[in-house]
Amino acid sequence: MDSAQVREFFEQVSGEWDQMHQDFYSTDVIDALAEHSALGPDNHVVDVGTGTGFIAGGLAPHTGRVTGTDSSPAMLAQARTNLDQLGVANVTLLEAPVERLPLDDDIVDAAVANMVLHHAADPAAMIAEMARVVRSGGTVAVTDCVAHDHEWLRAEQADLWLGFSAEQMQTFFAAAGLVDYGHNPLGTA
Repeated sequence: MDSAQVREFFEQVSGEWDQMHQDFYSTDVIDALAEHSALGPDNHVVDVGTGTGFIAGGLAPHTGRVTGTDSSPAMLAQARTNLDQLGVANVTLLEAPVERLPLDDDIVDAAVANMVLHHAADPAAMIAEMARVVRSGGTVAVTDCVAHDHEWLRAEQADLWLGFSAEQMQTFFAAAGLVDYGHNPLGTA
């Protein structure tokens, strides 16, 4: 499976994704991302791989501006519908792959990605791209699966990676030039 196949998967499930993801994470992830990103009313955050806008919509009340990016036009259309239904006005949606964000260097206060890294063809490149767009002193926050052996997720959820170890994440963060990084478990299986 490659990134084009991942994109096609999300094009196909965009209308069902909000229901599907409920089995994997709850709204607690929004609070964790907002807290770790130290967001305030003057901040700009990018939600990389925004999907249906779940995280972008949840972070919108915590910050001044959110930019949600996704490579799937169908997911972005669903995100726009969801955000409009919530009355969220401070989220801009842009089509873009996770490795090429359409943002200038050092432009956002935080870059977040929820359950996206395991769909990235090159996780290190994704984190480096997130680091590129974050201002000095800003935050890169990633929530994803810990390493596991659930091979069925490759076919059923278009997973390219079966989660990540703390050591892999530390390697990705260090290679991106990030400092003061760590690993915080948000939940258990």
